[in-house]
Amino acid sequence: MRGPVTAAKAFALTLVPALLLLCTPAGAQLRFDYDLASSMRFDNRENASSGDMFTPSMTIFAFRLSPEIGIRAVTGDAANGYGFRGEAIHRVMLGADVTADFGSGRKAADMLGELTLYYSLQKQLSEKCSMEMTAGVFSRNKSRAGYSEAFLSDSLRFYDPNIEGLLLRFDRPRSSYELGVDWLGQIGKGRRERFMIFTAGSAEPWPWLRMGYSGYMYHYANSLEVRGVVDNVLISPWIEFDLAPFVPLDRLSFSFAYLQSFQRDRINVGRYQCPQGGEFTFELRKWNLSLRNTLYYGRDLMPLYDSFDAGGFKYGSGLYMGDPYYRVRPAGAAIDVPALYERIDIFWEPRIAPGLYMKIAARFNFNGRYSGGSQIVALRFDLQELLSKKRR
Repeated sequence: MRGPVTAAKAFALTLVPALLLLCTPAGAQLRFDYDLASSMRFDNRENASSGDMFTPSMTIFAFRLSPEIGIRAVTGDAANGYGFRGEAIHRVMLGADVTADFGSGRKAADMLGELTLYYSLQKQLSEKCSMEMTAGVFSRNKSRAGYSEAFLSDSLRFYDPNIEGLLLRFDRPRSSYELGVDWLGQIGKGRRERFMIFTAGSAEPWPWLRMGYSGYMYHYANSLEVRGVVDNVLISPWIEFDLAPFVPLDRLSFSFAYLQSFQRDRINVGRYQCPQGGEFTFELRKWNLSLRNTLYYGRDLMPLYDSFDAGGFKYGSGLYMGDPYYRVRPAGAAIDVPALYERIDIFWEPRIAPGLYMKIAARFNFNGRYSGGSQIVALRFDLQELLSKKRR
């Protein structure tokens, strides 16, 4: 949650759908639009084996409801430079995230988190290329690229489910690309200026081969009380082989990724630190049952995690959004010595009904030895999947 919702903000945001009605071109098809997403997550984390060095033992049990209402306008385009005549779909949506952390004792008023408010445009640029632009406060699910957990941890995806900024996506039959900016903090008292520029792309030359990249530049800057800027850049090219077309399996994939980071605490350190490593992932899937083994070998991708800024505040998860297990630490060795991290995921992920998915999973982490695991049960419902064909 990035900030409280005030009555003044809520009232102001309700004016936006009305403004769209006034500004819509003549002849456009206007429709009332709505969406509803919900998710539940039970995550029992037992990390005492590592002395809670990477992440504390805890149990997460929460339910989120994310309703949205708004206006959809469909307009026809004149022939463009591609010689293609298509349509553009404009949406302005207003919604909210309501989260119940079971057992927390939170009152109903405290469950209302961040408002979502965004404009989106879907446009067919040519017969083989479509564009989608989203601006405002919107769900991370709008980003459909796959990022390693070295970039974003699963707990962050659940507890910070929205992007505040802009996202552009371009899709072709065998490739897709996205570029976005997420403004995480406005400078203030006790609040740093923070923003992230992120991008990802992938191409599929053949059904058994995919390749691509992902990366971000995270700017972690001053607050009104504390000066100091940290630059955090992470780039990862990758390649994936999926042999499922040749065997009686739903998935048999091998992927290789190189992770390169560039980090600089401008005031306290001055020089760049450039940890890097390689990540290998193997996945086997049949009848919705999967086994995924991830191996990372390299240096600690979070070298400033336990460092403090000029005000005495620990950087920690404010500077790093990835899974803390990528802080590889070989026993008895210096922090910058390469080490191995292994993660094994076993999960069953059936589609219960259109729009409704369930996941039952067990995770095991190893940093030289067994260092913790978790048991996960999750449900996810998305009304848009039920309505997408009807809306078009």
